[in-house]
Amino acid sequence: MSIRPRSLLVILAGLILVPAAGYAFYWFHAAGELRKGVDAFAAARRAEGWRVEFAQGRLFGFPGRIGLDLGETRLTSPAGFSWRSNGLSIVVPGLDPLNPRLELGTQHDLAMGESWRGIVTAASTTLLLRVDGDGDLHSFAFDAVSPVLEQPGAAPVLASTLSVTYDWLNPAAPGHETASVRFSLGLRDVDVAALAGLPLGRRFETVQLEGRIMGSIPEIAPLAALAAWSRDGGIVELDRFTVDWPPLALEGDGTLAFDHALQPQIATVARIRGWKEFMARLAQAGLIEPGMASAADFLLAILSRPDEQGRPTLTLALTLQDGYLYAGQARLMQVPPLPITPPNPGAPPS
Repeated sequence: MSIRPRSLLVILAGLILVPAAGYAFYWFHAAGELRKGVDAFAAARRAEGWRVEFAQGRLFGFPGRIGLDLGETRLTSPAGFSWRSNGLSIVVPGLDPLNPRLELGTQHDLAMGESWRGIVTAASTTLLLRVDGDGDLHSFAFDAVSPVLEQPGAAPVLASTLSVTYDWLNPAAPGHETASVRFSLGLRDVDVAALAGLPLGRRFETVQLEGRIMGSIPEIAPLAALAAWSRDGGIVELDRFTVDWPPLALEGDGTLAFDHALQPQIATVARIRGWKEFMARLAQAGLIEPGMASAADFLLAILSRPDEQGRPTLTLALTLQDGYLYAGQARLMQVPPLPITPPNPGAPPS
């Protein structure tokens, strides 16, 4: 039996249109579920005392992406943390709904109560999420291109890129001997105007940090959670850090904890290169006598050892304790405290 050309065209059209219609139905259903999910999130936060503001939302992206444009967005927690962005879009790959991406806008107003305020502008800021079928968040990756941090009364801080990853490990026994989170932080071409004039200059070429949070941080207001986790013995294992601040280069590992005032206490073992040029710069700037610089360089050369690439490397214990930075037993400088007001331990969590 032969098939007429017209019948063949009808069959081909059906083979194309039926799946297309099915995908269109899926797209609009998924888009509606995305809008419902955003509304449910907002309702839950408002019930907890949050202030949540965004536009009604415009759907976009058909057919390849499922997008919801929320426009200018503002979130304020009961504890006083506030974030306002000039734009927020949620984008879900059409066939990969478990990896949504948030396009966070280019200007962000940040505040922690009345103690700290800042504005971050960037060419782009994105947040890639990984969720499971139940909607539980497993990890995120944040990326910003050309971020600039400005604070009242302070010099701006610029970078070419900023990246953060955060992965919840969900240990079976979440004690403080077990890691609950793995994270990383990366910065490139960090320009700190406040450091202008120092022998080291004002630019960090790279800053990288990898670590693990030991123990579980409770799901309450951020500062109260940090205080409770710290009181219970929580620490951060710094598995690796590198700082390239010409002429110095540092790399190492260590631990980080917080005292009762939520000020950081850091103990590390750092491997340092480039001190010879650093001592020369100190002498050129008149900060130390040339003879003392030569003597220090000679002593450090004796204490150094070649690394795997044969470069002279000095290994030192660097610690931050009670507001002072130490190299071994020598106190180097006082470090300004973080602008944090610890919560009242007797107050109910917000």
